[in-house]
Amino acid sequence: MPQPLMSGFPARFRPAARLWLAAGVSCAALAGAEAAQIEAASRVGAVTLHPDSAIVRRDLSVELPAGTHEIIVDGLPGTLDPASLRVEGAGDQRVVVTAIDLRARPAAEHEKPETQRRLKALRAERDRLADRADAVEGRKAMIQRFGQGGDGREGKPLEIEHWSRAWEAVGKGLQAANEELRGLRDEIQRVEAEIAALEPPVAQPRPGRAEPRRAAAIAVEAGVSGRVTLSLTYRVQGAGWRPVYDARLDTRGAQPVLELVRRAMIRQNSGEDWGDVALTLSTLQIARATAAPLLRGERVAFHEPLPPRPAAPMAVGRAAPGQADLAMPEAAPRMAAAPVEEAEARLDAGAYQSSYAVPGRTSVPSGPAEKSVRLGAERPEVRLTVLSAPALDPRAYLEAAFTAPADAPLLAGEVLLTRDGAFIGRGRLPLVAPGVEARLGFGADERVTVTRVPLGRMTREPGLLGSTRSDEVRFRIQVRNLHGFAIPVRIEDRVPVSEDQAIQVERLAEMTKPDLEAPDDRRGVFAWAAQLKPQEERAFVTAYRIRWPAGKETRITPLPR
Repeated sequence: MPQPLMSGFPARFRPAARLWLAAGVSCAALAGAEAAQIEAASRVGAVTLHPDSAIVRRDLSVELPAGTHEIIVDGLPGTLDPASLRVEGAGDQRVVVTAIDLRARPAAEHEKPETQRRLKALRAERDRLADRADAVEGRKAMIQRFGQGGDGREGKPLEIEHWSRAWEAVGKGLQAANEELRGLRDEIQRVEAEIAALEPPVAQPRPGRAEPRRAAAIAVEAGVSGRVTLSLTYRVQGAGWRPVYDARLDTRGAQPVLELVRRAMIRQNSGEDWGDVALTLSTLQIARATAAPLLRGERVAFHEPLPPRPAAPMAVGRAAPGQADLAMPEAAPRMAAAPVEEAEARLDAGAYQSSYAVPGRTSVPSGPAEKSVRLGAERPEVRLTVLSAPALDPRAYLEAAFTAPADAPLLAGEVLLTRDGAFIGRGRLPLVAPGVEARLGFGADERVTVTRVPLGRMTREPGLLGSTRSDEVRFRIQVRNLHGFAIPVRIEDRVPVSEDQAIQVERLAEMTKPDLEAPDDRRGVFAWAAQLKPQEERAFVTAYRIRWPAGKETRITPLPR
């Protein structure tokens, strides 16, 4: 039965216990001068990916002779946090781990002295072969010139009785030169192939950063020979995931249906490839603060305004054009076949975090590309409302409200919106706790028209004995439902808010009474809610009066968020 590894120094073996030893804490040397180094091959077996980093588990198995040894695990990434390195495992017999030392990567194969000597000899041989090839090329060129220009005696033509011997000599010379060149070129190609096999591969340079590698040296003691299995865990930076949602709303049936698909966009640029690993996604951000901040007191004092700065000249330029979403291509006719299903992750909801176990094995190479994984899907009960704020935008927008699932929160992320089978754009979902209402906008509803027109403005100046000015404002908002079915609408409008006792704002009697005051704690904003039947039109009136002392001017500015 395999025995757990023991931590400690080589006085004697202690009772069985699992090992968790930080590499950054102990850098002790191996006991004994005859400690042997054992190169151990390892592979990444499992990864727990957080939104801002990753915990990697690397597995290895090695046959360990009796005695004191140093197990070398090479190929660790340079982004590894030394303080996070831990090792645990089990063996056929009791094994004591005395220290873990994190080092720079040992010399690569092409950097070893014998390899360098062999490369030097091969390069010299390649140069000698190239010199011989140049000499043969020169002899060939001379033969060709002789054949084209005669025997070379002051340009005199060759006599006819000598032509046969000259042709034979030129032909034999060219044939011998070509055969020798072919042999030399074959030898040069062979030598270059050997050089390429020994030289390091040329990697693409990465701007601004190198790709360092590290190795872990694990000092162990074994009483008897046996096999030991180790697992190294460490934290790496340059890796994370972000949530992305597919929100598909279908209003073509008797009842609206909303399908919300959770996805994860995985990225990792840690410097090591994760091939065929067990991948788990955690919602916990481990790089954020772990304790509450220290709150300090404040003081109040009179504000001394700074002298005004001279106005800078206004730059004249052209605004950047908006980026429109591309329409999705029309779907091809579906065949009568079973649909392709997409595997979903298994959710494990805890008290402080939730994790998703990706099914099967996953490969995530190191690089800038992102990998998409489906986490799950829900079909919550949806409540539709047409919402409009005509003071800012006369269009009516379709909004879907639903309650977030109770098993896990909806993390803040991008939402790809589809309505009745058509892609309409991208939205954003904030962080929504389990069981809390969430809302998504699904674009403008062209079959609900909204207009907001002023009904006149009346300003009263103070009389001979008066000391107050007033301003009366009125708007009429017309809403019409052009659908063939009833639809709920909510119209928002606003009335200025006074924070000065000398300025009074009052609503007039002809104003339509709002159904909702200060939604989402927005002061001065109110809303009317109505259920409009097919082809029904409804009017709402906003009317208010502002009074302030004569001799002063007022202005209306937005309230702070």
